[in-house]
Amino acid sequence: LVQIVLILASVPFEKAQPSMSTQISVRPDGVGVLALNNAPVNSLATSLVLSFNDNFAALVADPKVKAIVLTGTGGFFCGGAEITEFSKLTRQGPDAFKDASPVDPLCAMMDSIDASPKTVVAAINGPALGGGLEVALACHYRVMSPKANVAFPEVKLGLLPGAEGTQRIPRIAPLEVALPMLLTGAPLKSDKALKGGVVDAVAVSDVVEEAANLALSRPPAPISKRPVPTANRFKALAGGLDAASVQASNQSKGMPAPEAIITCVRAACSGMSFQDGVKV
Repeated sequence: LVQIVLILASVPFEKAQPSMSTQISVRPDGVGVLALNNAPVNSLATSLVLSFNDNFAALVADPKVKAIVLTGTGGFFCGGAEITEFSKLTRQGPDAFKDASPVDPLCAMMDSIDASPKTVVAAINGPALGGGLEVALACHYRVMSPKANVAFPEVKLGLLPGAEGTQRIPRIAPLEVALPMLLTGAPLKSDKALKGGVVDAVAVSDVVEEAANLALSRPPAPISKRPVPTANRFKALAGGLDAASVQASNQSKGMPAPEAIITCVRAACSGMSFQDGVKV
């Protein structure tokens, strides 16, 4: 299934790049901080993804860096698609992507975060929407500001999360949390995100500071390596996904996205490997 989706001692060094890019710095405690910088919502423009790839690789390779925190600038973590680029993709049509999915670069970005040998923690300082939530899920752990929210709004545009989110969310959240997020696009506030397992902590004070402390105290734990919880697999086998499919069909008649989302979640709950589930 080709998915057309919303496409984002002293300090040893600090490297800043222009707008629509990323900024990196290394804290005295050895935590590298990479900030998404594309006002107003830090959307995942091609230039930002390219900048991210370079700067993230630099932090991984730097022997002074012990762990990594990802965050956003300007009170937003990441709003997902760069709308101007997405509109260009839709005008090109599906024939333009016979040999490669338009989300391949974004999936490669997620895979690099997931595979980091150094612990990566998302400091969700503001809204994490669509591809932005998928960036957070690619991190090994997530610390959330109490004022932030997380959501998968793609379904409201007739789309599905295409940067591996449908495979990650059922590995950490109960289906009764994951499915409404995916099928309605409704946002979760910090308290419900914590209770539902979407994040690991809600910050009491500075979210980057607390994310850095967590990063230094935990080993890497990529969600891609975690099995889908037995409870989720049982619920799927017991008809939970079928019931969700009927409900989604009644509420969104003629819309293919909900059924496609359920197909992806079914793959995750079937015992299929993460890599095979991504290909569904």
